[in-house]
Amino acid sequence: MTSKKTLKLRVIEKNQVATDNFVLNFPNVISSFRVALSPVLIFLAIQKNDHLFLWVLAASLLTDCFDGYVARYLKQVTEFGAKLDSWADLITYSLMLFGLLLIWPAIFNSEVVFLLIAFSCWIVPLLVCQSRFGRFPSYHTCAAKITAILIAPAYFIAVIYSNSLFLRGVLLFYIWVALEQVIITSILPRWQSNIAGFWTAALIARKEGDA
Repeated sequence: MTSKKTLKLRVIEKNQVATDNFVLNFPNVISSFRVALSPVLIFLAIQKNDHLFLWVLAASLLTDCFDGYVARYLKQVTEFGAKLDSWADLITYSLMLFGLLLIWPAIFNSEVVFLLIAFSCWIVPLLVCQSRFGRFPSYHTCAAKITAILIAPAYFIAVIYSNSLFLRGVLLFYIWVALEQVIITSILPRWQSNIAGFWTAALIARKEGDA
């Protein structure tokens, strides 16, 4: 039984290495496009060009809605793609914060407490996963996807209409997103991307425990 389990784990590791190395595909090009837009957003934020900043940001966030769907539709879901998507998300959200600080400092100052809470909730799961698996999480949970969908309209409503109530709600919801990621990291027997929620991690742990 032990030898079968060891063999199975070796097969899983080899398959994971293969998907890690699969770099060039259309979904990854979409994610790379988001990363490529980052210097443009930095320049526009420094220039305080609010209109163009929002248009370019909207284009970046729109591509974020498509890369995961395209990857699943074309059956091109890879570990590298999941990591690239996570890094593209990180860069985009950081630049949203950067733009808020430079272009709309009054809103930034009024929401700084909520922004710090969200940032803390973002950094903790990274440190926990890095400590356990030696790499950052790319879980893309349902809760994280909901947050990603809601953060765009919340941000735009805050900067265009000076109404931050929706933004505060989304930032506070990130507390659960972070807590669930920590739970997933503690449950998973090995690092894995694209985990829908803590229940998925529990099923994976149970299956591999029974193997």
